[in-house]
Amino acid sequence: MCKRMNTQPTTQHPVRKIALAYSMLGLGDILTWNIVNNWLTYFYLSANTLVPASLFSALMFFNGFVGVAIALPIGYWSDRVHSRWGRRLPFLFVTALPRLILFILLWTPPVKTESLRNVLYLGIIVLTHEIMSGLHQIPNKALLPEITRTDQERVRVSAWAEAFIMVGVAVGSLAGLLIERLGYAPTAVIYAGLSLPLFYLPLFTLREPPYQHTARPEQISFRQSLSLTFSNRAFRSMTAIHALITSSVTLVQIMFPFIVTQILGLTVGDTTYFYMSGLIASLACYPLVIWLSERFGKRQVFAGSLIGATLVLLGLLLLGDWLPGSLLLPGILWVILEALTVSGATVLQAAFIAEIVSQDARQRGQHQEGTYYATLDFVDRIVYAIAGALPAVLLLLGRSVADPQGARGIRMAGVLGSLLTLIALLIFRRYSLQQPQPVVEQNV
Repeated sequence: MCKRMNTQPTTQHPVRKIALAYSMLGLGDILTWNIVNNWLTYFYLSANTLVPASLFSALMFFNGFVGVAIALPIGYWSDRVHSRWGRRLPFLFVTALPRLILFILLWTPPVKTESLRNVLYLGIIVLTHEIMSGLHQIPNKALLPEITRTDQERVRVSAWAEAFIMVGVAVGSLAGLLIERLGYAPTAVIYAGLSLPLFYLPLFTLREPPYQHTARPEQISFRQSLSLTFSNRAFRSMTAIHALITSSVTLVQIMFPFIVTQILGLTVGDTTYFYMSGLIASLACYPLVIWLSERFGKRQVFAGSLIGATLVLLGLLLLGDWLPGSLLLPGILWVILEALTVSGATVLQAAFIAEIVSQDARQRGQHQEGTYYATLDFVDRIVYAIAGALPAVLLLLGRSVADPQGARGIRMAGVLGSLLTLIALLIFRRYSLQQPQPVVEQNV
């Protein structure tokens, strides 16, 4: 029979084992998310259109709206579940398989040509998939502050998780080759098969400590839960910093193909070298981030990372045909420096947030992990929508008679990305971990 873990999970499971298990969940998540994000639009709107473009856009907009709307209720719900396995793990166990089945069904429309039947089918499947993904992802993210207890553990687990995400991005980049040879549905089956053990095997290792059930969450309504979350000044500051960093990174990643072809004068195929260079640099940097954080403290490393990213992103202005020889090596060097400098910020922001959430639970006696991470998910969805629209605006602003491809707009992406990280740095300079007041219970 299974016995509950004690209040210090690391005494029975080393940090490395916990980090590996938690990172596997993230790897399974990114494998399927990448395929949907990169290929779903192309699948339905390519030469053999399966759904009218206007209706497809309407479906995706509505789907995104639903995703935003359900995030906070899911977080609140997961904070208040009582089971022998804890609050988060039941969500992960129940939703993993349905989520993967729905992922496969996305690529099996009933008609092979444009049809309203496909519209109805896609609408049902994509919406159900969005709901199931939210029910899986938000409790998953809320596990981090519950399975770690110290700064060292948070930094290590965050670094492992970020490294596994990068591996997932690399594996996901192979989808195009598989689609070309096997088709969309068989490729989806392969990636779902890879994700299935990644979703379930960690559940044999990860456990939620029993002291998390000492609070009385039933006394806190949904409205009060949100009020407590947004009243945490440290969380508000780190959420703003997180949104700025995510916007900067997303904007530059979207502009990579334009940078490679329009600024550096290379081919679309050359973008592979840039993506892989950034990936390898990031993976190599994560152990360094751990070591530096343990030696100098995560606050100093985080600030240094933001300073470096701010300067390196401005370096995009220095790349151009005025440099001698091929621009392949200077371009790759810029990508490597960008990946190295921003890695500290992307890893450590997760550790800061976990620290905030853990302290809030200790001080207030109410566990709001699900609500906190649902709020981050809510912000992320808004950020991705805005960051996805910015490249088109920059390209339009950068066009002229002498520069019809908008190269000036592409360079502006580096300036804007640098400005975003600079603002994040300025906010972080005033950041301090708030000491929240205990909840005052009211008799109704």
